[in-house]
Amino acid sequence: MESFLDSHQDFMRETHHIEGNVEPVILCYAVMKSPEFNNPLDPTSGETGNTLYGITEIYQGPEGCQAHMALGQSREKMFGELVSLTMEYCVSGILGVPVVRSM
Repeated sequence: MESFLDSHQDFMRETHHIEGNVEPVILCYAVMKSPEFNNPLDPTSGETGNTLYGITEIYQGPEGCQAHMALGQSREKMFGELVSLTMEYCVSGILGVPVVRSM
């Protein structure tokens, strides 16, 4: 997972913009990592031994998301690794939906 996240971050930095009109324009890119807790509302409950990862990407609109997906799929090795990791480890995902609240 760590090597995939390194290559994904490189891909994001090489191909995405943080301003302007050329898609994909990324408004937020964040990767989170945490141990999985027995009770997520009580970190003192101990850990399960699993590690949880989350990736948040927010684009200006659907065009940015579509441009991101097209660019990602054009990198066959990275995209294949993403599909493999997703099939084996993904618990849940939300793709291509609008942001309904933010600060």
